[in-house]
Amino acid sequence: MPRATASASLPRAASAKGALIALVGASDRCERASAILAAEGMRCASFADVEALNHGAGAAVATLIVHRAEEDETSLAHQIEPLRAVASEARVVLICGAVQRWEVRAALAAGVDGVVMEDELGEALVPCLRAVQAGQICVPRRHGPQIEPPALSTREKQILGLVVMGYMNSQIAEQLYLAESTVKSHLSSAFGKLGVRSRNEAVNLILDSKRGLGMGILALGGEPLQPTTTVAG
Repeated sequence: MPRATASASLPRAASAKGALIALVGASDRCERASAILAAEGMRCASFADVEALNHGAGAAVATLIVHRAEEDETSLAHQIEPLRAVASEARVVLICGAVQRWEVRAALAAGVDGVVMEDELGEALVPCLRAVQAGQICVPRRHGPQIEPPALSTREKQILGLVVMGYMNSQIAEQLYLAESTVKSHLSSAFGKLGVRSRNEAVNLILDSKRGLGMGILALGGEPLQPTTTVAG
């Protein structure tokens, strides 16, 4: 299937409302998805980037299939938002080789309607497309639990809140009238639910402006605390 460029426009028939599926990404990464769609009789066109999409189709796009550039370290939001600006009404399906914990949630927040893993394209791409075109959200089952914030206990929320504020385990134990071993036990449980291995990873996951879970998952009890700049390793 011919590849659209920034200076080319789509044939009138292909750009009819509801008819166009646009593949956005490097040509070598789009070939398999294009072949799968062609085998299903679906009309699509490929675009190298947002500029090419804007010049070639723009608002005519009914569905966007976006290949995430694995070497790109920018957040999912930064990759999706420019595409949303060009095709604001389009359904968006993200294809990626790997998803870090809680990135599915970040992708949905950025405007993605469906997520398909690259090694599952043959089985999952067309069903996912049909689901999102029907107004549904579609993500791999194994990533479903990542959509909602983890179910932390009240004590885990309190302790993580103090970790975010920079308190060490001994200070947390003193504040909450707990044994330090109990604090460590609660932290271990919370880290498992968050999918992190250290307090610094936990803090980053909570506070990251693009993929973070947000301070809303935490709870602080007792007297107001003064933050400290010390974080234990």
